[in-house]
Amino acid sequence: MKKLNDKLRKNPYIVSTIALALFCIVITVGDIIEARSIDKTENEILCSIIYATPAWASNGKLVSYGLMTPQNISIDLVNTVLIPERVKMLYNSNCLACEKQIDYFKGQGTWEDYQKEGLTIDCSKKW
Repeated sequence: MKKLNDKLRKNPYIVSTIALALFCIVITVGDIIEARSIDKTENEILCSIIYATPAWASNGKLVSYGLMTPQNISIDLVNTVLIPERVKMLYNSNCLACEKQIDYFKGQGTWEDYQKEGLTIDCSKKW
């Protein structure tokens, strides 16, 4: 114990250095914990950056905006393109264009399949 006291008297910066190091560790751990608690899901991030609905996203990136209704009504858009390519539909339940898109999928009988895949995101429920 006497040797430690002698070292501290000869070099008073040791205590300051140790205190500063502990302070930095506490700040870093606090930032890590805060960052994890703020961590948003991909769907929340996508919903926060879109400016119109319906919006279409794939691999975490926006692909397009607007309605997707092929000219040839017999094409199964959901099961041939959207589900295999993992394209998400971001919509708002109060949006008339979104309702039209959903009605189109319901008319084809594919809306439930699309929902079961977890690719339909109602952005009005995220906030």
